Amino acid sequence: MEIITTPWKDRFLELIANSKRTIKITSPFVKENICDEILDAKQNNSSFELITSFKLMYLYSGSVDIDGIEKILRNKGIVKNFSQLHAKVYLFDDKEVIITSSNLTNGGLLHNFEYGIYSNDKHIVTKVVSDFDLLSKNEDIGSIKLQDIDAVKVVLSKLPKYKKITIPEYKIETPENQLDIIEIDNSIITSSLSGWKLEVFKCIQQIQSQIFTSDDINRFENHLKSIYPTNKNILAKIRQQLQILRDMGLIEFLGKGKYKKLWK
Repeated sequence: MEIITTPWKDRFLELIANSKRTIKITSPFVKENICDEILDAKQNNSSFELITSFKLMYLYSGSVDIDGIEKILRNKGIVKNFSQLHAKVYLFDDKEVIITSSNLTNGGLLHNFEYGIYSNDKHIVTKVVSDFDLLSKNEDIGSIKLQDIDAVKVVLSKLPKYKKITIPEYKIETPENQLDIIEIDNSIITSSLSGWKLEVFKCIQQIQSQIFTSDDINRFENHLKSIYPTNKNILAKIRQQLQILRDMGLIEFLGKGKYKKLWK
C-alpha cells in the first residue's frame, strides 16, 4: 500500500495501459479529454465500466462531459448512473486499486490537491471489487444507453450557454442538496420528450414537492389509463419510465420509494 497524491495522471494511464482484462471506475465528475486518453491507452481486449452521476445539472455545467460518456459507449464501454455517487475508486484487472478524492478530470489527476491510497493487497482489492460489483448490479443503478445520450443532447441544445457564476468575497451558502438541481423552463424538457416519457414527466410536474414518492406518482394511474386504454399494466409502465427519466438525469432515486426532481 502507498499514498497517492496529485499529480498522478501518468501513473493512472500506466495502470490503464497495463490492464489486460478489466478497468472499473467510479467518479461523479468526468471530462471528455480524460475519456479520450483512457480509450487511447487501454488494450483492445480490456473492458471498461464507469459508474458516474448522470444528472442534467452536471451535464449542463460541464462537470460531466456528455461527449466523453458517448465516446465510452461507442467504444463498447459500459456507463452506469448512480445519482448519489460521491466515491472515487479505480480498479485495474481486479488486482490493483486506487481509492482517492480525485475525479476523472484534469483537476483530479493533475492540478488539485488530491489524496488517496494505492493497494494490490489481495484482501483489500477483493473487498473493493465485491463492493463495486454489488453497486453495479444494484436495482437503483441505471445503465446509460446511446438513446439516452441523444435525448439529453436535445434538451441541452435548447438551453442557453452555461455561465459560470463569479462569487464575490462574501459567500452565500447553497444547501448541498440543491447544487444538483437545474432551474429550467419546463417546456424545454417537455418539447424534447414524447410518448410515455412525456406523459409520466407531465404527471411528475403536477406533484408540488421536490421530493416525491411512488405513491404520489401512482395516483396518476387512472389518468394514464385514459391516455393508453389498451395498456393493462400501467403501474409497471410508470416504473419503467421513472427509470428512463433517471437515466436522462432528470430525477434521482433516493431509495425506499422516494424520488427527487433534478429541475425546478
